[in-house]
Amino acid sequence: MVRERWSIVVPLGMDVFVVVAALLMLIAILSTRFTQRFGLPALVLFVGIGVLAGSGGPLGIDFSDYGLSLNVGMLALAIILFSGGLDTRERLFRASIVPAALLATFGVVLKMVIVGLAAWWFTPLDLMSGMLLGAVLAPTDAAAVFGVLKGRGLPARLRGVLEAESGTNDPVAIYLTIALSTAIGVGSVDGWGLVGGVVLQLTIGAVLGVLFGRALVWLINNVSIDAFGLYPILALAGAMLAFSASNLLYGNGFLSVYVVGLMLGNAHLVHRHTIASFMDGVAWGAQISMFLLLGLLVFPSQIPDVIGGALLITVVLTFVARPLAVFATFWLLRRATRRYRFSVRESTLVSWAGLKGAVPIILAIVPLLQGVPQAQTIFNMVFVVVVVGTLIQGWTVGPLAKWLRLSRSEPPRPPLRLELGGAAPAGAAVYDVYLEASRRVVGQRLRDLALPDGVVVAAILRGERLVTPKGDTVFEAGDHVYFISSDDGITGIPPAFTGSRVGFDRLEASARERERASVEAPTETEGAGESRD
Repeated sequence: MVRERWSIVVPLGMDVFVVVAALLMLIAILSTRFTQRFGLPALVLFVGIGVLAGSGGPLGIDFSDYGLSLNVGMLALAIILFSGGLDTRERLFRASIVPAALLATFGVVLKMVIVGLAAWWFTPLDLMSGMLLGAVLAPTDAAAVFGVLKGRGLPARLRGVLEAESGTNDPVAIYLTIALSTAIGVGSVDGWGLVGGVVLQLTIGAVLGVLFGRALVWLINNVSIDAFGLYPILALAGAMLAFSASNLLYGNGFLSVYVVGLMLGNAHLVHRHTIASFMDGVAWGAQISMFLLLGLLVFPSQIPDVIGGALLITVVLTFVARPLAVFATFWLLRRATRRYRFSVRESTLVSWAGLKGAVPIILAIVPLLQGVPQAQTIFNMVFVVVVVGTLIQGWTVGPLAKWLRLSRSEPPRPPLRLELGGAAPAGAAVYDVYLEASRRVVGQRLRDLALPDGVVVAAILRGERLVTPKGDTVFEAGDHVYFISSDDGITGIPPAFTGSRVGFDRLEASARERERASVEAPTETEGAGESRD
């Protein structure tokens, strides 16, 4: 009996389409609890759901619209980069942009060459097709990196390098993929034209990102809208305008939209929390939609034909190309300046944490649309490399960081979130601090603390109970303490809540010793007389 298949290409009726799409989305969202509990990268699970729903799965959805998938993927990636920019602190970005930029340019090219040569030697692909495969697999993925690194307790500068690299290496890989796909059709490639095109696009994209970012910050802060819910939509519309306008002006839209997010996330912005919360949800929705669509494009029956070569490329990319790119980049930095020095342990962790994700799978659609020979083979190989590599690296980043002694335990995420809604005054913010047993404020009463001007303790979450702060309230280990500050964020958290009790006890002991010495010390006359005797 031939199984009846649903086809998205043929009109189905709106209700059937919505039911299928909503069910897939619900399954994907609920499955995030599984990924968080077991450390499984969300990418693998979302793509897996798409594969099961596709032509080889129980639902049998026959979907092969590569053009639609590419457009949806590019738009989703722009949204994810904008959201990632909103969450990136400018100080951390500035400290990591130089190594990240080198990894996003020199590192991408080096990985492309190494993977391309390996594909030429060990797979049926010719040299140009191998280089195309290398360009597609060269970038790390912002969604995968942001998701896997969250809560791992990595050092700030390593996390900054990895996040900034994933936010800035897409433009180079995209340009190389399009240029090589075109060159294969023409039969030749202009090397200097490639370099010049990359530099020009990145420069225009960065400049336009700054201009659009400043304009959007001014617009959000100065426009008066009664419906507060429209501010997040205004921010998203402005970001998408920057993305598409930069592409039309021969700049790189992905870099532009990331810079716009970076500028909004680090400027005084009315309705900041509303915008950030909205974009976090939109980014998750974009990520799920993108991965589900990419899963639908995969035909499981074609995977066995490429599995051997794909696994070999996975080994080369993970254990050869990525480590060589990282170590070579950091070696060049060390030779050029003393400011950027990374130990072998740090370089090893950065090498291992360069996760792949949806970006390579999206880029693998480009050769298919341009009719490149062996494009289907490249797409299938990329799918296997991404899934296998993400599974291995995503599950082992945390244990490797602990083994290298480069991670620390992070405080639990606060189950309660307090925000200043509406147009909060400049500098006003809510901060939360988790009190570990070592914090010197543990055991002290609120009235005994000298809080800075402009800072108040708004609430204390103790277990599942909300405690109203009063003068005789005693702080306990495990408390989540919430402050409202009119200051600018740097001085918003009182020092008593951030310092260690060990250091505080030493200071108290030293103060008592000085006090005792001053009480027991002889007067100047007595001392002089005793010394003469």
